[in-house]
Amino acid sequence: MRSGIYDSAWREKLPPICPGCGYNLTGIESTRCPECGRAVLWSELRTNARTLYHALRQVEDVNDVIDVGMYLGSAALIMILGCYAVNWGVGLSRVVGCLLAIATLGSGLQVLRVRRFPEWAAEQLPQQPNYTKAACLVCFALVAIALAIFLPSR
Repeated sequence: MRSGIYDSAWREKLPPICPGCGYNLTGIESTRCPECGRAVLWSELRTNARTLYHALRQVEDVNDVIDVGMYLGSAALIMILGCYAVNWGVGLSRVVGCLLAIATLGSGLQVLRVRRFPEWAAEQLPQQPNYTKAACLVCFALVAIALAIFLPSR
């Protein structure tokens, strides 16, 4: 394995980035970053690029799951309250609504599986996990579960 920075066989999906300052080191043949002067190893750059790529993919996936959770929660409330309002299939709608609300809760809690990023990686990510939306989704799911369980019978 080479210890220099430049490698014509760079196969990572993201460019080599200096962990000290975030400078793009593509094509640099020195073992020091020209921006901050930090000594950088080739293996460290490769590891950082992989870490950043996987972190980016994980954030995108979690944010997509949170968006799907909003639809599941809406379906749960429509199922519980809609069927309660027309007095049709209230028992079954509560069970199905509660199951949808549990799926919504799981969607909101997915944000907890995003691991903490290194400081240099957090600065490079174009989007962060949507913690606020996830917290609202968890509250939304808990309200739907409470309605399904505690809504009085007609």
